[in-house]
Amino acid sequence: MSQAATTQSERLQQIRDILIDVLEVEPEELTGISDFVNDHGADSLLAIDIISSIERDMGVRIPNEALPEMTNLNSVLDLVTRYGKETDPDA
Repeated sequence: MSQAATTQSERLQQIRDILIDVLEVEPEELTGISDFVNDHGADSLLAIDIISSIERDMGVRIPNEALPEMTNLNSVLDLVTRYGKETDPDA
């Protein structure tokens, strides 16, 4: 497995762990496409909590303007990948 794939896999698991903790859901409840609002009852305060946790735990700053894009695990992974490249000089 390439380092990029390992990093992506590790990043996905770290995001999953953050989302499970913040959304207070069981691991099997969180899928790549389960909707934070409709499936997990999230609100804007939880979205800010997710952003804060990602910034603290992963060192990736996601701007508040990206909040509407954060609808599920896959979209958060995309945002972390996008904004992580902006803060990672090796990317």
